[in-house]
Amino acid sequence: MGIYDAMGTTEPATPPIAKPTLLIVDDEAGPRESLRIIFKDRYQCAVATCGREGIEYARTHSVDAAILDIKMPDCSGVDVLREIKQLDPDTECIMLTGYETLETARAALRHGASDYLNKPFDVFAMRELLEKCLTRRQQKRQSQATFESLKTMNGELAHELAQSNRAVTAGVISAGVVHELNNPLSIIAGYTQMLARDLSQLETGKANAAQNVQQRLACIQREIERCKDIAKRFLNFSRTRQAAPELMDAAKTLEDALSLVKAHPSNRGVELFRECDEAILKFRGYPAEVLQVVLNLAVNALQAMEGKGTLRLSAARVEPAPDRPAYRSDSYQPAQAFVRFDISDSGCGISAENIQKIFQPYFTTKQQGTGLGLAIVCELVGQSGGAIDVHSEVGHGTTFSVYLPLNL
Repeated sequence: MGIYDAMGTTEPATPPIAKPTLLIVDDEAGPRESLRIIFKDRYQCAVATCGREGIEYARTHSVDAAILDIKMPDCSGVDVLREIKQLDPDTECIMLTGYETLETARAALRHGASDYLNKPFDVFAMRELLEKCLTRRQQKRQSQATFESLKTMNGELAHELAQSNRAVTAGVISAGVVHELNNPLSIIAGYTQMLARDLSQLETGKANAAQNVQQRLACIQREIERCKDIAKRFLNFSRTRQAAPELMDAAKTLEDALSLVKAHPSNRGVELFRECDEAILKFRGYPAEVLQVVLNLAVNALQAMEGKGTLRLSAARVEPAPDRPAYRSDSYQPAQAFVRFDISDSGCGISAENIQKIFQPYFTTKQQGTGLGLAIVCELVGQSGGAIDVHSEVGHGTTFSVYLPLNL
């Protein structure tokens, strides 16, 4: 006979949108039609005359609740239950049986059935049970919707925090950048005065005047390029995320980071070192985000050393990465190739107790700290499918290792 719409030919073909869908699967016409009549006003009823038809309907339609006969000729109600639960674990299923088979009912419950009733069933008991099932399904859906909403809001908040952190860091660094620009600008001013003197000597025909002019102009041009380079690095740090990752140079990333670290007010004489295992180590990523990750960790190191000590930034290609790093994103696959950025300092180190907490939002040991720096680093690394590891010894310094996939 096949699956048919329980609304019948005399009722509208399109059921009200608000009605939940009830699937009735029974090879006996009497119980099947009784259930359809009982629930047709409350539910959009779909009726199947055998187990396979019920399974096929569930594959192509969303089913809120199902009433399944346990004993059917083609396949059992337990088989139908198992298939429906694989398609949608939240579908509420009630089992019907004309036999006192306790073990079969228990098997149905193990596979996720909500409950079971014996034939002939009590109408009021069936109504009450189905209403409870529907309420449970709605609660599950609401909980899932709330979870998804919170997950979206958390992602948006993390993005805003990353942007805010970048803006705050950019504001702090900008003061250092202005200071850093003062050096080449002062040199340019000095050479300009010398150039004016050399030009006057050139008019009198003094020996070596033309050569001096060329040298002054070369120095001025070099310092102008230095100003442009400082400004460019600052702008690269400040810009927002691009639509697609681009090919990056690991050594250049370290160079840019060190340039900004040098300009940071927390730097009061730190020795800076840069190392890259390969002359050209390329990877795909988002430049502003990678730079922010390295810079955040480097600034943390400056503060841990109270502005003095040794800070070493390095990059290397690794394959595979650690299986169990301190932090890893959900999409982290350690078997692939990574670029590893190491940020090593000679500071006070981190206690074993605090290492377990440092990636938690708002945890900080600094008097004026927000506890968001490392949380934001985790968020940015997580978006790229990367990981972070940390090795520290109290009194001897700390190394943070950031693993970013070579190819996004």
